[in-house]
Amino acid sequence: MVEVRKTIAITWLNYDVIVVGSGGAGAHAAHAAASLGSQVLVVSKDPIGASDTKISEGIATVRASGAVDDSETELSTNLQMAGGDLPLRSITNAFAADSEHAYDLYRVNGLRPSIDTERNKPLSLPLPLGGHTKRRSVGHENCGVAFSHANWQIILQGQNITYIEDAWFLDLAVRKSPNKNEHGHSINEVVGGLIYHAANGELLAVRASAIVLAAGGVSTLYFPKTDTMRGNTGDSYAIAARAGAELVDMEQLQFLPFCLASPPSYEGLLAGEPVTASFLGVLRDKSGKVILDGVYLRTRAECSAAIMRAVEKGDGTENNGAFLDMTANKKAPLSGAYFEKFLATCLPSAYQNVRQALSKKAGRCEEPWEVRPAAHYMMGGIRVDADGASVGGPNGDGVRTKGIKGLFAAGQSMGGLFGANRLGSTSLTEGAVFGARAGRAAAAYSRNSDTTQNVDLIFKPLIATHSQFFGQNGTLSATAIRLALQEESWNKIGPVRTARRLQEMETNLKKWRAKLYKIKTSSSTTWNQSFIDLQELRNMLDAAGLILASAYERTDSLGGHVRLDGKQISSFATPYSVIVRSISDGTYVARRVIRPRTALKKIISYKIQEQKRLLMARWIRLLPKGIQDKILLKRYQAIMGEDLKAQETFPGAPEAAIGELTKP
Repeated sequence: MVEVRKTIAITWLNYDVIVVGSGGAGAHAAHAAASLGSQVLVVSKDPIGASDTKISEGIATVRASGAVDDSETELSTNLQMAGGDLPLRSITNAFAADSEHAYDLYRVNGLRPSIDTERNKPLSLPLPLGGHTKRRSVGHENCGVAFSHANWQIILQGQNITYIEDAWFLDLAVRKSPNKNEHGHSINEVVGGLIYHAANGELLAVRASAIVLAAGGVSTLYFPKTDTMRGNTGDSYAIAARAGAELVDMEQLQFLPFCLASPPSYEGLLAGEPVTASFLGVLRDKSGKVILDGVYLRTRAECSAAIMRAVEKGDGTENNGAFLDMTANKKAPLSGAYFEKFLATCLPSAYQNVRQALSKKAGRCEEPWEVRPAAHYMMGGIRVDADGASVGGPNGDGVRTKGIKGLFAAGQSMGGLFGANRLGSTSLTEGAVFGARAGRAAAAYSRNSDTTQNVDLIFKPLIATHSQFFGQNGTLSATAIRLALQEESWNKIGPVRTARRLQEMETNLKKWRAKLYKIKTSSSTTWNQSFIDLQELRNMLDAAGLILASAYERTDSLGGHVRLDGKQISSFATPYSVIVRSISDGTYVARRVIRPRTALKKIISYKIQEQKRLLMARWIRLLPKGIQDKILLKRYQAIMGEDLKAQETFPGAPEAAIGELTKP
């Protein structure tokens, strides 16, 4: 039977601002724009609020929530140094300045933290979270679900906000502006976007002067080795790149080192953080040899690299991972009980994964856990300024000579905040801060521009391109290509990389891209899954190409980018970001942009303290067991209180032990 190609209906709509994504960043962007009078359309392929926000641990950075002497400068500097000096100072300053107000909007919409009644502020965790120098992380009893409900409330109860679920934002409609920039060059500007509304079986051609991309990360590129939502197919990066926008530091992906390697139904799920290892935990290869000590003091990137280097040498475990051995913590007569309590409450959902997936002995830490890295967070993204506006030019810090006017980004979609590392508890705050900033800026831009008149011809090629994917003749399956792409992405542009693997990945991407028009799709217009699979595959191929081009340009290791064939970039080296853009389908160009380096005095102080902590950790491991146990007992009691039986659960409180565990 020959399937008859159907003509999909086209519906034309007009809005001031389109927001793509309904997680923390999207919800706050929609609210901010609507509050300034803009008519806002929220586009979400998943149900409203069903994002990475919902499955998070629910801890948010709120400056001055704990330490009374916390300053904007100190928080900004924490982000800057952790990110290897890749973050833009203007963006880290904005995060530090806005975190309190952004968090308050969550509270207005139903988020209920515990309150410090003496100071009338959200109750911060008792100690600084890892990487922070002050107490400023606020935990919540219902974790990410509490934030997700607030996001849902923000969108559904907002004035001037229309939302559509089961809708895929396909591409930006962009034209050359009739105006020139200050250098006399042409400027690209947004005039709207094309959307596939699966539930109604139609294409929506939406005229709008401003668009905020807040559609999450790209970790599905590495599925099943990821702990994130399946919808993270790199949509924002691909859409922006196809329109001509620049992206920054796309090689910087954050891989959580301790995720489950088996059984298949639990593969990729979080088992713990470096701090989970506590004072005596080590990483071992398949033969039991220690490949990394002082695990609780290490970064995620260090742990991931140690595991993958062992795998590369042929010393990996059965499922290409390593063993996280915490048995020495458990065996200690005095401090062992404290460790068990700490482990059970430090990251409760992660520990529950372990107890369900592994043996009873593993759940009691009587035998090591087999762990392996998994993709978690994109630290690069669309190149923007502190208001989320697309930028270009020599440094990208407020210079919009090559940016796209009317294009904004927030949340994981944007780059420039985290650089080479992301501190704990910052992602939920990032979405709120920069969602609000992007929403306000988008509303102001839309109010002062008139770019949607006589633009229907701009949509014509977009409509033609996407319409042809309905009922496309072919013999190939998007699903089969996606599975191959995911496997090769892990092997070639995953936790470890080499020049040879990057070259092999480039060859594969060209091969898969050539097959896009040979994929068979249904001609049905309503809930056409084959069309959706093709579109997401297209986005994943573009995102992989952007990561690849950036990884080529950074030839040595830094943060989440580990080059087995290169050196570790020194903290004293001149920092640089990698800027990448698309010049045609499947072809990308990258270049370096120099960043200011942190003052030498601060770097030296930081490195000295780092080495002191590692030496102290090794010294404790070498002590006689009895003396060692007494020292650790005192440390646990300082973290968790004197009376183990009397301890009460504090929302997120055990994570606060990270700060104490990392003290010398």
